[in-house]
Amino acid sequence: MCYLNTASIGLMPLSAQLASERFARQLGLYGTTWFDEPTEVGALDAARRTAAALLKAPVEQVAITTSMTEAMSQIAWSLRPPTGTNVVSVDFEFPSVPYPWMRVARETGAKVRLVPASEHPGELSLEAVAEVVDEATEVISLSHVQYSTGYRFELGALADLAARHGAWFVVDATQSMGAVSLDLSDGQIDAMLCAGYKWLCGPFGAAICYIGRRLLERLDPPFVGWKSAQEPYTMDASRLRLARSPVERLEYSTMAYGAGVALASSIDYVRSVGVEKIQEHNLRLGAVLHDGLVELGAEVLSTREDGHRTGIVTARFPGLDGEEVAGWLNQSGIIVSPRFGSTRLSVHFYNTDEDVALALRTIRAILQRRGPVAPERSGRGAGP
Repeated sequence: MCYLNTASIGLMPLSAQLASERFARQLGLYGTTWFDEPTEVGALDAARRTAAALLKAPVEQVAITTSMTEAMSQIAWSLRPPTGTNVVSVDFEFPSVPYPWMRVARETGAKVRLVPASEHPGELSLEAVAEVVDEATEVISLSHVQYSTGYRFELGALADLAARHGAWFVVDATQSMGAVSLDLSDGQIDAMLCAGYKWLCGPFGAAICYIGRRLLERLDPPFVGWKSAQEPYTMDASRLRLARSPVERLEYSTMAYGAGVALASSIDYVRSVGVEKIQEHNLRLGAVLHDGLVELGAEVLSTREDGHRTGIVTARFPGLDGEEVAGWLNQSGIIVSPRFGSTRLSVHFYNTDEDVALALRTIRAILQRRGPVAPERSGRGAGP
């Protein structure tokens, strides 16, 4: 097969798989004789450290949660935008970005404003977001890179927009972290969240949550568990003495620690390749894919602007259902995703020029046949 579907699930390095398997084997064979209290307390340390290094952020501002959605929900319920305020997102965002705010708004009376972009996804821009933001905006909550088209916002410009209106700025980086160079050292972003199983090439069950210094003063996570306490292993149920740092309180309970171990290993792998190098590689392959699709007569919804494009390329094909074309590609050994009447392809550092050439040849054959074709073996070149 030719795997062009990292925007759905990334392929995990063998080193990360082995790290997870070693953890599970040790835990299963030896229980608390190996996984004692100090070991459990430090189980996520490596993931926090390497995630902080990836983001150029202080490690004490990074937590490892079970998912991006859990972290987003914790932040939404903590901020609880009140009646008379609004939260701004996009109408074709990944649902886990606006849903928590919608649920909180049912309780508080706040409004959720969605930038209308679904009818013309190729026209999404900072200016379109700014039109929906006003002085009553409490939170701007967006994906850095849109899962649907791969459109990449300029984070500094969005942060400035939020700051001008006194709004919190909460970013889902699930479709960018590991593929786009990030630097949070300027402290402009109030929160950045990322699922580990896409461009970071990690597992399900572990995600990164960065909290900016301004939000540290306001964050009060609503979920509590035994690990929320200052001294968890005292097991004192008679009173609730919360850990001093709200970031620590985001890790409130037992979780699948092996997922955190695997995430640490996968981030180390990505960092060893180099995110800047990965970004350059992905943009180059994405441009070749974009131009090749245009030559085949496709309507490419993803931007060609250098400052806003990524390794995600989404296209529609005149006279055909793009989701059906995606199904035909999958049957032909080119693994992609069907998305809102379109075909979404995504390239990462393990993809090669031959992968892209094979995908374009197969699409040409599918369009001529209007159906799947026999899978063609891919010649493997070297990634970055």
